[in-house]
Amino acid sequence: MRKVPVVHMDGTPLMPCTPAKARKLLRSGAAVKKWTKTGIFFIQLTTPTSKHTQDMALGIDPGANYDGVAIATKEQMQFSGMLVVKNRIKDKMETRRNMRRARRFRKTRRRPKRFSNRKRPEGWLPPSIKAKVDMRIQFLSYLFAIYPISKIAVEDMRIDGNRLKGVKGREYFTWTMENKRKLYQFLEGRGDLRLFDAKETAKARETLGLTKTGKKGEHSFYSQAVDGFVLCWLVIRTKRTEVTSFGVWRRPEIARRQLHRLEPEKGGIRKPYGESVACGFRKNTVVWYEGNLYRTGGTTKGKLSLHSFDFANKRVTQHADPAKCQKVFHQSWFYKLVI
Repeated sequence: MRKVPVVHMDGTPLMPCTPAKARKLLRSGAAVKKWTKTGIFFIQLTTPTSKHTQDMALGIDPGANYDGVAIATKEQMQFSGMLVVKNRIKDKMETRRNMRRARRFRKTRRRPKRFSNRKRPEGWLPPSIKAKVDMRIQFLSYLFAIYPISKIAVEDMRIDGNRLKGVKGREYFTWTMENKRKLYQFLEGRGDLRLFDAKETAKARETLGLTKTGKKGEHSFYSQAVDGFVLCWLVIRTKRTEVTSFGVWRRPEIARRQLHRLEPEKGGIRKPYGESVACGFRKNTVVWYEGNLYRTGGTTKGKLSLHSFDFANKRVTQHADPAKCQKVFHQSWFYKLVI
């Protein structure tokens, strides 16, 4: 049975309860409904109670594009999910670099080149890698806010980049390896952190009789989250292996404001492009329009672009009247509940 996270009246996370007990607390006024920014439902108590909790483990299987996450107690699984961390920042920066170089060859106003900004601070990470780490930390912080996690298990993948490139020198240095430091520093202050090798995870998975599919991007518990649960089992020895819940999360990409479009229009005119606000609505604002829920996108000639209110976020129309759109809330994470 999937249990509901519970938070004390002062914000301290408590042990989850059954849905039946959560409904009883809500009917009696002893609790109120709450949602995290990632869309996870929980209840917050309105009356004083004990803060006694049991051991709860968090398992994280970080990946290049997808992360597997699970939370479990000694009795059963409490939560599992997959976090989509892939992005197109590297391609966008390459496009920006090419456009900036092209402007310097044209007879137009521009910022002159400079070489005083080439020093990188300590702990610097490439923007594409840093975005993944920051997204990972932000998502985990929402879980720490509603679950009393005391033990943390992470699959520590090691890559010898220099050996792969045929260069002798610093061992185990790649940017993928360097980004782990910031994540581990965040986790060390949240509980007892233990690192496991990929071989230990695979062996434990075989012991539990669980399988893992080779399709990493598949929205299934057995693509990434299964290793997150196995990591929980390694530190807390969960008795039951049934899947109680599984969800998928991702952050939407927003076309930020650019100086102009990449290609000029007729007559050599380059129109401005992109912004975080369209027709008075922040992008990805959920609105009520003609009897249905949609997400807002960009704007064209005073009309609003609307997208489907689901995980796919496909565009439905580009000609919606902004005056007929009723704002409901702003959504910064896309959430898909599979189980």
